[in-house]
Amino acid sequence: MLTDKILREGNLNAIRKIPKADVHAHMILSAPFVAYQEVFDNPIAPPPKVFQGGLQEFLRYVSTSIFPNFKHPDQLKHILHRMFEHMISDGITYTELSCDIRLPMVFGLSWDEFIILFEDVVSQNREHISVRSELGVARETDDIFWRENVAKALATGYFQSIDIYGDELARELTHFTQYLQEAKKQGLKIKVHSGEVGSASRVLHEYEQFQPDAIQHGIRTAEDEAVLSTLANSNVTFNVCPASNVALRVVDDYASHPVATMIRAGMKVTVNTDDYAIFGTSLSDEYLRLFQTGLLTASELEIVRQTGLKENREMFLGLNE
Repeated sequence: MLTDKILREGNLNAIRKIPKADVHAHMILSAPFVAYQEVFDNPIAPPPKVFQGGLQEFLRYVSTSIFPNFKHPDQLKHILHRMFEHMISDGITYTELSCDIRLPMVFGLSWDEFIILFEDVVSQNREHISVRSELGVARETDDIFWRENVAKALATGYFQSIDIYGDELARELTHFTQYLQEAKKQGLKIKVHSGEVGSASRVLHEYEQFQPDAIQHGIRTAEDEAVLSTLANSNVTFNVCPASNVALRVVDDYASHPVATMIRAGMKVTVNTDDYAIFGTSLSDEYLRLFQTGLLTASELEIVRQTGLKENREMFLGLNE
């Protein structure tokens, strides 16, 4: 377990050996940055430490510097292997990996071909890490494209959860009503990016509309005590990513991050990496930094760790009912 002694000593090696869960991770951006340089034909500029233009600048960087360099399935296989290598070395024993709806097409694969490739890599690492496959749709994705491919992806029966992410202000969540209802009918875990840039009242509204199992980020709920109290009394989990929030200028720095306010209000909170390739902060780094900045205590971080691991136990029970 995470102890005050380990954290006070700044013992990263010890932290890495402690089992952890990363339940907010975008699959194609979760390998070390060098992994992409290893397989891209052209050199790519590293991401800035801080995206001065916030989320929109981040989305532009990914769409212009990363995605155009994806050419063939061998690249995907290499990135997946390097991703799991990193996660396992960091003590991550459970992860929920979000696969963007556009990914198979980018690599010239059908959904069946993509799943075979992905499952092959997962199976090689299953002894060390448990994986929940997640289908991700960015709100700004072309309407005809995502509707057609959601149907194909869900028809495979492979995905265990869904996530609606991207620019949360691009479209109202009701635009995805049919998709969300179908996912619920299939018993999939429902996750929604909300409250990263959108207001606290918007988070509450989207939660009340669709009752998602998890809200990705959700940190702006801390700006409204009534919303904070309401959601603390719900069963929703908030999957927070501090390094991402700082890099995208959602918050000024770690010391001002609202994760402590959320936890002390009684919310179920996990800490995660979001996009390790871009933000470069491992999960072990996150735990240590949150402690060293005085934001969270060792006991609070241990609760956060256990909350993440509980998602794995719930998945196991759900698959074996």
